[in-house]
Amino acid sequence: MNAAYIKFNSRKHQVKGYYELATHATVTSLPDGVYIVPVEALSILDEQDISYRQASEDEVEKSHA
Repeated sequence: MNAAYIKFNSRKHQVKGYYELATHATVTSLPDGVYIVPVEALSILDEQDISYRQASEDEVEKSHA
């Protein structure tokens, strides 16, 4: 599985995005609002106009610490 580390751009998008991912795909929640999602599942967010961005390397490292 190819995975992407993402962060949502607002709390509203985080709530809606997490719901969509949890009901239609596999999502892993990490500390500090970082999520691991299958790359294929990003299309779910795009179709729903849910705003997200790729988490930076520093954000990913911090969430794993």
